[in-house]
Amino acid sequence: MKKIKWKSSYVLISSMIIGTILGIIFQDQIKIIKPLGDIFINLMFMIVVPLIFFLVASSIANLSNKKKFGKIVFTSLIVFLTTSLISSIFMLSTLKLTTPKMENNIKLQETNKETIDLGSKITETFTVNDFNELLSRKHLLPLIIFSCLFGFGVTKAKEKGEIFKKFLTSGTEVLLKMLDIIMYYAPIGIMAYFANLLADIGPELIGSYASFFFVYIIAVLLYFVIFYSAYAFLANGKNGLKMLWKNISASAFTSLSTCSSIATLPVNIEASKKMKIKEEVSSISMAIGATTHMEGSSMGTVLKIMFLFTIFGQNFFTIPTIIITLLLSTFICTVMSGIPSGGLISEMLILSLFNFPFKAYPLLTILAWIIDAPATCLNATGDIPASMLIDKII
Repeated sequence: MKKIKWKSSYVLISSMIIGTILGIIFQDQIKIIKPLGDIFINLMFMIVVPLIFFLVASSIANLSNKKKFGKIVFTSLIVFLTTSLISSIFMLSTLKLTTPKMENNIKLQETNKETIDLGSKITETFTVNDFNELLSRKHLLPLIIFSCLFGFGVTKAKEKGEIFKKFLTSGTEVLLKMLDIIMYYAPIGIMAYFANLLADIGPELIGSYASFFFVYIIAVLLYFVIFYSAYAFLANGKNGLKMLWKNISASAFTSLSTCSSIATLPVNIEASKKMKIKEEVSSISMAIGATTHMEGSSMGTVLKIMFLFTIFGQNFFTIPTIIITLLLSTFICTVMSGIPSGGLISEMLILSLFNFPFKAYPLLTILAWIIDAPATCLNATGDIPASMLIDKII
């Protein structure tokens, strides 16, 4: 069994390469196999809600020290914010060294003022007004909070809750085995997704967006290799490095092909088990990280702001602009990622805070779409070295 799992990374790489080649060669014709990729991502979305509930609830119910839960959550948030800030600074430094060029500047016109009801959106981040809405992947933060409360409820029930505690533990094991079954289909799904991804974005990479895309790709690759290695080394020395690069590939290829941190969550949890990260830590940090830890999005936010300043012929590298950019890329990505339509709100905030016309929103949308796959890859895979750090600190 171990031999099959060891080879699985190479199978996923092969699937990605085959899908890429098929997408380039056949282009629109390859879209006939799109349902094969959709089936894979739908299977991942199907399992993620019950998996989060059972993992988080059972982990809390089985915690020997209940005070440890608060320490795990607090440490996770500190690590997530710190790594997101580091990624933003790194992207800023990369852009300073290699500022992409646009062919034409657009004249900056007076903006239209719009108001954004942040209060209601933040409320939607943490709560829902009906139980059945917890069963949707669109409300994962409320689901995590419900699962935490449920786990504490089981512990408060003491002896009467023992049967339910066993049910949660058993349910977690069953769902993880179900995940193993789904992953046998992963090579086909990933191949189909990459084929369609290349067929879709190929033409968009031509022109003014190309330089920004390639600068972002270079930054993502460097951050992925250098900083994730550094985090793993800080967490567990040379053994941490070995464990990281042995187990991170499945998460990387799944996130690249599905463009979803949520769909990659089950694969991350499986990787954390292989890496011997304590389950009480990984189940909580991974669940929170899937909706709040967004290093790729933080770097993308810096890129989007720089993109607007460039096409409108404005000077980006001023101290106030840099400070606002770092605050936006670090905190907005952490908060907005769990809010319905969070991407729309964060991009509208960029336009509003920097006084760009709201009609420039489609320009950001196209850039966001082009960098979506590498950004999601960094968002999702970053939860693994972050969880290693959290486990070390705890």
